[in-house]
Amino acid sequence: MLSHLDYKTRPFKTSFCEEYEGLLIHCQDALEKWTQRREEAWQMDLRGKAVGAELVRLQVAFAKSYARLQKHVRQCPLCVFVSKVAVENSETTDEVLVHEIRPA
Repeated sequence: MLSHLDYKTRPFKTSFCEEYEGLLIHCQDALEKWTQRREEAWQMDLRGKAVGAELVRLQVAFAKSYARLQKHVRQCPLCVFVSKVAVENSETTDEVLVHEIRPA
């Protein structure tokens, strides 16, 4: 699974900005951990405060990493430029693969 590899040692790049790519990988990792643990808890019918607290902690970790990613996209000149070019060149907003820039 690529998310477990250091983004600098991967054989390919998925974005123009290395910091964005690192934040994206971190965000994807956090989402995978939360999703996987939530699925395990559901399949094993795990209940209780400890499981609930763990799931909330994983959800918060994902939310924080996603917020850092969004903040970067709004503040990084390269990411802002790439996002604007992608929006201008797309026929529909569904074709834009970069995150939508929203006012803070």
